[in-house]
Amino acid sequence: MEDDETKGRIEETVRRILEESDMDKGVSKDKEFDDEGDLIICKLSEKRKVTIQDFRGKTLVSIREFYRKDGKELPTSKGISLTEEQWSAFKKNVPAIEKAIKKMESRT
Repeated sequence: MEDDETKGRIEETVRRILEESDMDKGVSKDKEFDDEGDLIICKLSEKRKVTIQDFRGKTLVSIREFYRKDGKELPTSKGISLTEEQWSAFKKNVPAIEKAIKKMESRT
C-alpha cells in the first residue's frame, strides 16, 4: 500500500460497493490485509481471495489465487481484476448468472 490517502480511498470504495450491493451484511468489520497490503474482502477458499487493491491510481476488485513463498502469501496470475465500472456491470448481472446456473442444474 502506497500511503494512507490511497488506503482511505480503497476503504471508502469498499464501503460504498458493499452498501450498494447489500453485501455488507455478515462481512467482518475487522480489516485484514494480505502480504501485498491489499484489503481482503473475503476468502473463497484456502487459496482464493477477493481483495481490493490500488493499481496506478485505480481501485480494483481482484478475485485471485494465491501461493506461499518464503512465508509470504503472494498473488498468482490466475484470477481477474475488475475496475469499479466492471464490478458494477458484473454485480448487475448476478441475478441472470444465478438464473442460468439454476437452469443448467435442473437439466441434470
